[in-house]
Amino acid sequence: TPMHVHDRLSAADGVREPVPGWLSGGPNPAQQDRRDCPVSYPSKLPALSWLDHACSYASNEVAINWNAPLVYVAAAVQALTPVEE
Repeated sequence: TPMHVHDRLSAADGVREPVPGWLSGGPNPAQQDRRDCPVSYPSKLPALSWLDHACSYASNEVAINWNAPLVYVAAAVQALTPVEE
């Protein structure tokens, strides 16, 4: 579970944990933020190019392009699940 997401709301709310339920980005082999982060990526392998640090906008950002499809799929599953009474 990511604990140090690149998200202004999570960083500014004064709570140690990030806002619950949000999805952050995943591995990013291009590592565009490598110069801006004080810590290094653990690997250059595509599947391992992920960094749990607030500076990592390339791999750990909370953004609408990650969360909108998640909300859509969750709503679709709920709509297609029969309610038992």
